[in-house]
Amino acid sequence: MFDCKDIYIKDIRSVVLLTPPQNPPKRSYYGPRMGSFELVYFISSENITSFDGKIIHNKPGCLEYLPKLNYDVEYIVDSIVVGECIDIHFDTDFPLPTEAFGLNLSDNKNLKQMFTKMYSVWLSKKEGYYYKCMELFYGILGEIQKTRSSYLPNSKYDKIKPGIDYISEHCFDENFDYSEPSRLCGISYSYFKRLFIEKYNCNPNEYVNSRKLERACELLGTGYYTIGEISLAVGYSNVYYFSKVFKEKYGCPPSRYSFNKD
Repeated sequence: MFDCKDIYIKDIRSVVLLTPPQNPPKRSYYGPRMGSFELVYFISSENITSFDGKIIHNKPGCLEYLPKLNYDVEYIVDSIVVGECIDIHFDTDFPLPTEAFGLNLSDNKNLKQMFTKMYSVWLSKKEGYYYKCMELFYGILGEIQKTRSSYLPNSKYDKIKPGIDYISEHCFDENFDYSEPSRLCGISYSYFKRLFIEKYNCNPNEYVNSRKLERACELLGTGYYTIGEISLAVGYSNVYYFSKVFKEKYGCPPSRYSFNKD
């Protein structure tokens, strides 16, 4: 989700403060079908979530993403430490990953305050509250993305900047040359890759594919282009391979996404 530069929120369904009951069970069962996406920030609770086969260990300061799915899933929560968390239910016109995941963002001191503020505004239902919550939600997403971008000292960043510039300019080329960025930097590919991962938390191949699919989503959203035209525009000469990669990332083929936009 947070590898995407642009996420368009269609609707905030609810913002809920989850507080423990007086005698909380050790294991809770949810589901079976997820009607909206969820973003959960853990304030003081700790648990183990099992969602559609994915195991996530959540602690205070962690963030949990649960996808919206059109099929029944097994969703089980085992409580370790009883506490509070804030759960945002939302929907989007932008395709998001279909696999749940968790992030440890305990180093970020702003997120707790931002989630708490959003819940307070939502609960107040004062005039304009919904737009204020939308503003806060985009702020939360921006804060998460900023936190996930690793700090790279200038001395190291300068070593790979020519390669980063090359990737930005040529990532939609059909025959993108992955050896060229490191050649431009005058360093080995393995060293370039290591510094790149330090900066972006993904390797160059993953980054380029993410950029291609982000751009594809933007073009699909306009409704002006065919799937074949979009495939070529983002550097996939084989439209069937493009559709396969798109579906693996977002859980639906590009034709389905285009239809949903209409």
